[in-house]
Amino acid sequence: MTTPTFSYLTDIYFDSGAVKVLPELLKKYQVSRPLVITDRGLVKVGILEKLVIKNPVVFDAVETNPTESMVLQAVELYRESGCDGIVAAGGGSPIDLAKCVAILVNHPPPLEQYAILRNGRSRITGNMPPLIAIPTTSGSGSEVGKAALVTVDGAGKLGFLSNHLLPTATICDAELTIDLPPLLTAGTGMDAISHCVETFCSSRFNPIADAIALDGLERGFNNLIKATCNGTDRQARTEMMLCSLQGGLSFQKGLGAVHSLSHPLGALTDKRLHHGTLNAIFLPVVLRFNFDYCKEKMQVIANKLKIKKASMLPDRFARLNEELGLPVRLRELGLTMKELEPLARKAKEDHCTPTNPRKLEATDCLQLYVEAW
Repeated sequence: MTTPTFSYLTDIYFDSGAVKVLPELLKKYQVSRPLVITDRGLVKVGILEKLVIKNPVVFDAVETNPTESMVLQAVELYRESGCDGIVAAGGGSPIDLAKCVAILVNHPPPLEQYAILRNGRSRITGNMPPLIAIPTTSGSGSEVGKAALVTVDGAGKLGFLSNHLLPTATICDAELTIDLPPLLTAGTGMDAISHCVETFCSSRFNPIADAIALDGLERGFNNLIKATCNGTDRQARTEMMLCSLQGGLSFQKGLGAVHSLSHPLGALTDKRLHHGTLNAIFLPVVLRFNFDYCKEKMQVIANKLKIKKASMLPDRFARLNEELGLPVRLRELGLTMKELEPLARKAKEDHCTPTNPRKLEATDCLQLYVEAW
């Protein structure tokens, strides 16, 4: 039996071509009929062939910012097909959706009762099917995270958190990211970078997570432009996958206002806004807002990235967005202030808000939306 490259929170198989261990892992976890959760774009470019699963049961109706209805469709397919495990292949959306499917396989509905804001963590038990996560982007870190985000009918984008949501095993194969288009490489990469920055600046005490986040940030900052400009740069792709992985490993320390502001926008199902791109836009704005409350930490980040002063960080990340060709203002995404105003309260109530280094009120959230617009 192949041994994991790492075992931190969960078993991680990290290598070029590591996807080849999937049949071995399915056998190890006694999964004979997995439900493969992915998206149609990945199916078109041959992800199923790379997984080497005979006659797979496939749910490929996952879209950006997955919804409760998608979860319910996948659960129904799982049961109808007699599945006994899940393989999630894709970015954060398929992996997050797979985690929520895993909840409802053996837990009674509705899904909303298991959300963080509904005190649902204690309701999620270990009675879960095996879940193997295979990221095809370098951004979300969901493959090693205890959380999932899904837009629930009538409640908006909700977070779900439990040790039981950790994938049983994770396969990180940078070869699967080679064909990722430049803008998606940039957006997912900035998602990973924002995770590393926010977890390091989080108000919780966890020096182990801090060390992992800093290392991941340095890798991402030094390689994202390379990976975006030359998608076949395998070393840069590997470094970005490590950045994403390390951001996910640091999640347990909590995030902050960047994500608090992004999540309500992700719930606008008619917009289909990319989460990482939103984080990229908010990162400089939030760093300026938080500056006086985490100067020392921001100076540590600046030193790590070979930037002279902590005060230069917000402008440096803003410039990085421009260099990557990403939108730098919310209005470039077709958003209006009228759409943003009602979201300030939701941002304040988001599960990421308590660990922001500076206390965040609804009025602050609105002002941050204005500045990002």
